[in-house]
Amino acid sequence: MAHMVNKAVASIPIDQTGNSDDRKERFIRELTDHQNGLFVYLVSLLGDVHEARNVLQETNLVLWRRSSEFLDGTDFAAWSRAIAHYQLLAHLRDKKRDRHVFDVELLGRIAERMPPAGDAEVRRIALRTCLAELPDQLRSMIGQRYGAGVSIKELTRRLGKSESAVKMTLARVRQRLMGCIEKRLAAEG
Repeated sequence: MAHMVNKAVASIPIDQTGNSDDRKERFIRELTDHQNGLFVYLVSLLGDVHEARNVLQETNLVLWRRSSEFLDGTDFAAWSRAIAHYQLLAHLRDKKRDRHVFDVELLGRIAERMPPAGDAEVRRIALRTCLAELPDQLRSMIGQRYGAGVSIKELTRRLGKSESAVKMTLARVRQRLMGCIEKRLAAEG
């Protein structure tokens, strides 16, 4: 991999002033400054820290290869996030057979609504991790209610349970998720 990065760095063209070292340094600075934001973006969409790291690594390689396309003074965050998005789609295409992978359209809608990285993003990552720890049945129930916006009435019909049972289960799962999130935030802080 180091060979690939060195090759990519060597391929960065000399800028108009002829000083490729300054251009390389500016690009490296931009790339390192935006690593956390890209990582948070990928974890938020994938819900898996390990997969997000893999996609981020691939994204970084593509960013290096395409560094000559980045114009100084333009929005590096938007440019790198777009490339990360396409790397995410490629990753999902490769994992298409995995039943836990979200639909590409759903991920696109989530990505459009995501604000810039911050404290809320850290909580969102913790939530994704905690959701992944839930049993499939509870994760599906939460996904239907809050992800797809299915009404309580429709959810009771789908699950064949009473309205009070569904409401109680949702309340318990929310409590469980809140506890899990708080533990994760305390462990990180």
